[in-house]
Amino acid sequence: MRTLMSAAVAALFAAAPAFAADPTLQEVVVSGDSGEPRVMVSDPQPTPRSSVTRSGLDLLGGPGQTSQYAPLNLMPSVVVESPDPYGLSPTRNINVRGKGDFHFARNVEGLPLTGIVGGTDLFDLENVAQVDLYRGGLQAGQGLAISNASGAVDQRLLGPGDRFGLLGKQAFGSFDFRRTFMRLDSGALGESGTRFFVSASTAAADKWKGSGGESRDNVMLGIRSQLGDRVKVDLNVVHNRFEADSNRALTYAQAQDLGSNYRFDYNTSRTGVAATDINYYRFNRVEYEDFAALANLDVTLAAGHHLVFKPYYWHNDGRQYSANGSGASAGVQIWRQQNDNTGMVLEYQGRFGTATDLVVGYWMQSMKPPPPPTDQRKFTVAADGSLVFSSWSTLSRIDNFLVNSPYAQLTGTFGKTVVSGGLRYMDLEAPRMQYYRTAGLPDASLDQIWSFNPVADPNAVVAAKHHRELLPNLGILQELSPSWSASVSYGRKFGRPDWGPQASNYISNEAAFVARGITLQSLVDRVKPELSDQIDLSMRYRNDRLTVVPTIFLARNQNRQVQVVDPALGGTLSYYEGTAKTTQYGIELEAGYEIGNAWSIFGSGSLASETYDQDTPTLSGGASLATKGKQIPNAPRTVLKGGATYRHGSLAVSPIVRYVGRRYGDSVQAQPVAGYTVVDLAAGYDFAHGIHLEVAALNLFDRRYISQISANDFSLNGSTAYYASAPRTVAVTVSARF
Repeated sequence: MRTLMSAAVAALFAAAPAFAADPTLQEVVVSGDSGEPRVMVSDPQPTPRSSVTRSGLDLLGGPGQTSQYAPLNLMPSVVVESPDPYGLSPTRNINVRGKGDFHFARNVEGLPLTGIVGGTDLFDLENVAQVDLYRGGLQAGQGLAISNASGAVDQRLLGPGDRFGLLGKQAFGSFDFRRTFMRLDSGALGESGTRFFVSASTAAADKWKGSGGESRDNVMLGIRSQLGDRVKVDLNVVHNRFEADSNRALTYAQAQDLGSNYRFDYNTSRTGVAATDINYYRFNRVEYEDFAALANLDVTLAAGHHLVFKPYYWHNDGRQYSANGSGASAGVQIWRQQNDNTGMVLEYQGRFGTATDLVVGYWMQSMKPPPPPTDQRKFTVAADGSLVFSSWSTLSRIDNFLVNSPYAQLTGTFGKTVVSGGLRYMDLEAPRMQYYRTAGLPDASLDQIWSFNPVADPNAVVAAKHHRELLPNLGILQELSPSWSASVSYGRKFGRPDWGPQASNYISNEAAFVARGITLQSLVDRVKPELSDQIDLSMRYRNDRLTVVPTIFLARNQNRQVQVVDPALGGTLSYYEGTAKTTQYGIELEAGYEIGNAWSIFGSGSLASETYDQDTPTLSGGASLATKGKQIPNAPRTVLKGGATYRHGSLAVSPIVRYVGRRYGDSVQAQPVAGYTVVDLAAGYDFAHGIHLEVAALNLFDRRYISQISANDFSLNGSTAYYASAPRTVAVTVSARF
């Protein structure tokens, strides 16, 4: 990987228009005079898309090479947050233009493969050809998910190679990190040209603070076959097993004194005191086993006309252990997560003449909960350290979530002008939810517990409801000269109502809510689908060495969710309001310059604002929450990134600097969090016979700061959780390709 940190960010953009009805993407490689492929590029179609190339994934994915978010960290207006330096942990967040990942679409081959909760990253990045990011509006067939108001990321898988090949990698690093990866490509077999690849990896690391660690084992198979002249089939299946001891969050007070609390974590040993031992590290962990399959059947109807069928399936079987309660009510809660996600996309792609492309599609999906949790049990800690069943925390019957979403996109090219417009109809059927009284129920599985005839809770029932919206988009791209182009785009995006925390919070505090005449139905009715109307205006300049891309964006968001602690309800009950409106605007600048064949410099920056348009009314009708004019939580106004790459022969060395400005942990700006600057350094060297050595030093100067701000901790009690950054981390990777 001689591209180590090569133009590691915004120096990055191809300026020629590129649009086709067939969305199958090949690896994008853009080279400067140095001959080095750039790690990030931009496709200036009417709705802009930024991409991390295959070379960029080797670098930006880090030593762990598993995180779907990590490769995006150097893109403008993007902040990737995690307490884990290797990106293995599911404790992480991404912030795009100030918006968090709750409404962020996470796609694979254009498909919303995984569910809302459960599981972790499925694919080794060595098996990914390209990662696409959509920060602004979306075309009708992009960002298919039950939420995309924050944007979308799409992993494009690296299919089987045309020739036989073998790739092996071995990595070691700080905190006993170790990872082994192998991939075998068969090459074309027989006259049919059928080919396959199989890969396997294992990774593990200790936590950098406290006791415990994380481990991941992954196996993947990919098959590609051509059936005659008209039918092409791709099939990918993956099995992933993950276990991790959780990172303990800090309170705001602890976060303000990192010197004393930097290594605050779960207890490393048991004390024999039950209320203390719920915070033993082995009682705060997650374990997931996932299986997923996705296929692409492409039938050529005629030249330029395709019928594409893409079915997919994901199954997750997991458990989450977490401390729950305090004092006499202290215990360990076990949340069993069994998810199934089944869906398909059927699409017609047609090219008429040389100037018109039409895509008409239909997406449908059935998703088995959680969220919200269907079954949670509480255990006490015995004197010998074992867990003894205490009670059921949650028991419910929740129907599947159903999505039906037809869409169409029409694109025309008129000389040097490209115009594209489309419409998607979103019909999300939120399920009926019925919770049950749990007093006196014995320890049993979810299937077995129904034989004990639990009593339905009349206060905790929610009727099924359809959320229907039209999501239009329109974009225009104008090529002004061989070096200059401009585009403007509009798109409406959708974010599902957050019924999960609302329901869980109600069940945890039901007696207090019922005493005030509040039912679960009345709370769920307070949240609505978030709608985001976004406009982007971009200019692009590119010559052989210089790239400059300024972008102005504006968005009006309605039904934004706000966490409320209502003083009129005693100041202890929290719930969610989905009635807020916000205005979002900002500017992004990306630039890169190649200095001869040895040096390249690059940088990106963003200034952004998203503030509430009004105060937020409370459920009780009392004093409003003072949100008007306040920046939304965990949204930095300023993000700056830059660096340089020096190449000499087979050696490449690159420092990268990232600055993230001040953020807030709440909606009324009572919990400010200081900004931070962090420096990473990477170096790589190519030896003979396809052997490559790579050294990475993350957080080079061992800076201590708050990396991740999470609106909800595991208990869903409404408190903001803060996670400290990982210390300096050094890793070495050796790879060989045959």
